[in-house]
Amino acid sequence: MKKDQKFRLPFRGLFAFVAVVALLMIGGMIGQHLPKASHETVSEAAISSRLADIGELSTEKYTYTGLYKLTQGEIPLITQKGFSMVYTANFKAGIKVKDVQVKVDQSKVTVTLPAAKILSAAIDPSSIKFYDQKAALFNWSQKEDVTKAEKAALKRAQAAAIKAGILTSSETSAKKLVKQLLKGKLGGRRLVVLQA
Repeated sequence: MKKDQKFRLPFRGLFAFVAVVALLMIGGMIGQHLPKASHETVSEAAISSRLADIGELSTEKYTYTGLYKLTQGEIPLITQKGFSMVYTANFKAGIKVKDVQVKVDQSKVTVTLPAAKILSAAIDPSSIKFYDQKAALFNWSQKEDVTKAEKAALKRAQAAAIKAGILTSSETSAKKLVKQLLKGKLGGRRLVVLQA
């Protein structure tokens, strides 16, 4: 019986050793498949840098076609001149990313976006058409008149674009884009996007 007992003790020890090694291997394999904590640094500087790479965030476009009438002078054919101008103006609105403010704490990242602005405004020169042109004998300076008309028409078109909501929809789009850009890159923190 002593021989039988001697045989059982090493067998039990070997079995225990194999079981411990198998459990460690299984634990290691499971550990490899578990989600890992992000090693990416989440700081105000890191997030600001990620956003600064964009530079300018143009989020909305608006096209306006209008009619501008110019009449100057009082006496027809002598001092009275004028024309009607049909034009198309193009606008882009968005935010300047350098004005974005970022605040990071333990549970959330707060991004405050600046108010949207018109980033570009221009009348398409190929769209300009003149109608009802009236010439004057003593009041003629067409180049100057066209320049004044374009400036006034662009100002009117920009007011119409703002009234149509280009800035509001630009701010809404900017919020969505910032959320998409930073999604999953905040180390588990909640993202709050505010508008200044």
